[in-house]
Amino acid sequence: MSIEPVAFINVEERKLEWAKPIEWHTPTVVNLEPIPLYTQQEWVGLTDDEIVKLWSWSMTAEAEQTATTQQHAFARAIEAKLKEKNT
Repeated sequence: MSIEPVAFINVEERKLEWAKPIEWHTPTVVNLEPIPLYTQQEWVGLTDDEIVKLWSWSMTAEAEQTATTQQHAFARAIEAKLKEKNT
């Protein structure tokens, strides 16, 4: 997974630039590299196989002990898996 910077710090101008450095027209005096800023993470969803496995798990005795309904167990399983993949 490749995450692109959302902005760059233009060191010489001491300001935030939303454009990519190759688009800058600011002349460089000391040739300092811009500093990329990564402030957001790309969302990672579930594969079809993961959804099927979570659905199967939601029908087990273990799931029955942790939730009031099969749908509740399935929803909680999805929530836990997404949290695991995105933190």
